[in-house]
Amino acid sequence: MLVCGVDIGTTNLKVSIVDESGVSRWTRGVPTPRSSTFAGAGVDAAVLVREIEDLIVEGWTSAGRGVPLSAIATTGVGEDGVCVDEALKPLDVAIPWYDRCAVAEAVEIRESSVATTRAGIEMEHTRTGAKWLWLRRNRPSVLDASSAWITLTDYPSAYWTGRPFISETLASRTGCYDVGRREWIGALLEFCSAPRLPEVLRAGEAVGCVRRGRLTQSGAATESTLVVAGGHDHPVAAAMIQRLDSAARVDSIGTANVVYGESASFPLDRFDDYLAFMVPVQAKLGVACLGVFEFSSSVQVLQTQGVDIRAFLALPRIPGEPKFFASAADLPIAADPREVLEMAAITARRMFDHMRWAGVRDTEIYATGGWSRSSSLLELRASVYGRPIRVLSEQEPAVVGAALLAAEGLGKRVDFTVSVTTRTIEPNPGWADFYEQKYRACFDAPHGQPDRN
Repeated sequence: MLVCGVDIGTTNLKVSIVDESGVSRWTRGVPTPRSSTFAGAGVDAAVLVREIEDLIVEGWTSAGRGVPLSAIATTGVGEDGVCVDEALKPLDVAIPWYDRCAVAEAVEIRESSVATTRAGIEMEHTRTGAKWLWLRRNRPSVLDASSAWITLTDYPSAYWTGRPFISETLASRTGCYDVGRREWIGALLEFCSAPRLPEVLRAGEAVGCVRRGRLTQSGAATESTLVVAGGHDHPVAAAMIQRLDSAARVDSIGTANVVYGESASFPLDRFDDYLAFMVPVQAKLGVACLGVFEFSSSVQVLQTQGVDIRAFLALPRIPGEPKFFASAADLPIAADPREVLEMAAITARRMFDHMRWAGVRDTEIYATGGWSRSSSLLELRASVYGRPIRVLSEQEPAVVGAALLAAEGLGKRVDFTVSVTTRTIEPNPGWADFYEQKYRACFDAPHGQPDRN
């Protein structure tokens, strides 16, 4: 059995071919194709599909051994999407989630009477709901002509099968989905002038089989190849790690720094400045807690100052003495690399503290993402957290996690524990004592619930 995972990221597009033991036989990433549009660097969904198909065929030719793929699943960016016609042809480019065109609309929705904490996330310009209202006011003809709106991450699967749908974890990123009751919030959809929405599918549910096209012509797929719903990349990656440790919390250090945990008890009765709440991939009850902040932007600032951050993080230990910053505003104007990394780690710890307030258990933390390859960075993080950090040998959990969902859609539970190992990074005792004393003095987190400011 061979299955395929696809990860459609903001920056990069990745495809992985995974065998029946959960081992990735071939993985490759390329820049996500973007074009200059009225809304900035948008994505043409049709071009995206062709790029993905090229990668799938390349990977299958290299590692397929003549055996067609049994199943495919996609994961990726949470908020971007496109209006399509009856033939599922995109009517416009996907506006990037980070585009600020809908700032005013987000404020209007957030301050309206229909805003509700049941959505799990406050309406911001990055949310799909705000983009829908902007489209209604600025490009109404696109909405009027559409037969459905499909997320960019789901679009390839919908295209290959001819079945429009939205993955449930992506529905929860629109800002219009009740993540506790698992249903759309009608009043918010109406206020946001939402387009026609397709059915919602949970991660691992079958979408359909691949129709005739480039994938079947190449031999990579047949008309029996199953396409399976995936969803938002962060919970999909976390779900892969939770196959090793069902209660794992995740610290993903990549373009964005994302911390993740799951709560069975949070009542969705308030918003949290540090967290968003969404639908988890595997759990049928409860909510996923997601904290996100920019990491790459901090790194880029250092690089503009002439710091070779990769060489710095390749050192066996982060040089310098520990310092503590309660907020980014406390950083020196010309902060050195260690200070920037310390502030990022303190921010991540604050998010984990707020997760505990939301009912997430104080369990093992697993690091993943491109920057988790740096043992010195993880030693610094472990010292700020005051606890060991575990690291997976598999460095692409999102795309491999999508492949594992594809396998589960076939009814097969892949035991990949024999192919994935973990190692443990311990805190530096002297650093850990310093950070703990400063952290307690500033936030008093270990003695009760974190503050809600």
